[in-house]
Amino acid sequence: MGIRLSIEITSPLTPDDKDLLSGVAVMTLAIANHEMAKNAFPDAFGDGDEAGVTATPARCGFTDPKRPDRVCIADEGHGGRHKFRALPN
Repeated sequence: MGIRLSIEITSPLTPDDKDLLSGVAVMTLAIANHEMAKNAFPDAFGDGDEAGVTATPARCGFTDPKRPDRVCIADEGHGGRHKFRALPN
């Protein structure tokens, strides 16, 4: 995908024009920084459209039978003991 950015500035600039131009500059810098970071740290970005986004694993959710106010927060299908935490009030 190619990016083409054309900006035409007509003076004098109104305060709204200056705000718009500042916003365009910030967005352009963000795009450039994202591409540079993607090239420098390719393992940090996924292959899909949502770069850098990983799915949160589901939680076990087992409730402690002795203390029903506690639930296991370990990943679903975990091995070993449950990791209980108190439920928020």
